[in-house]
Amino acid sequence: MTSRAASVFTAALALLLLGAPRARAQEQEHAHLGVDRFGTFLSWAWTDHGRHGHELGADLDIGSIFTPKLRLSVGLNYFHADIDRRNHLGEPVDGTFHDFSLHAEGSYELFRVDRFGPYVGAGVGVHFRGSDIKNDIDNDARLFRGAVIGADLFGGTTFALTKSRRYSLYAEARRVEAENVERTLARAGLIIRFR
Repeated sequence: MTSRAASVFTAALALLLLGAPRARAQEQEHAHLGVDRFGTFLSWAWTDHGRHGHELGADLDIGSIFTPKLRLSVGLNYFHADIDRRNHLGEPVDGTFHDFSLHAEGSYELFRVDRFGPYVGAGVGVHFRGSDIKNDIDNDARLFRGAVIGADLFGGTTFALTKSRRYSLYAEARRVEAENVERTLARAGLIIRFR
């Protein structure tokens, strides 16, 4: 993880945890760990050194700590984009790159208004990068090899489809910082609560 990404991740995590002590006394009995919700999503990406990016994936909510508003989850994503770089001759590099990542993250629900639940969050993940480049005269494939650690910052809102909140939609903006696969995402997804 770059020092910039580490600083951003640390700051975001600190902000998430600031709200937890205030709510702890009232909501301690409702916080719990255990598989709670499943989510799936599709993202459109604005990619550093790429174009036509998209990402899909799934998350498994593993419960809450301190307060029901502070939730933890684990998940996996697959990201794919066309390369937008030029070689030393000034010609476009012809090919694609991808990123398969495993991540863990925390999110904090700021408040609830009717069926809406705005939230912010941060996470960390391992990114397994790869590429398919046809005119690789500068060995650009080396930029997309191996695993790197990355950080995510995000914010969005859930919208409950039912009063019980068993089924919800969500919309989210997310920034991923991971070497050579950095991107900004607009994500839409579905959450199914188990209990």
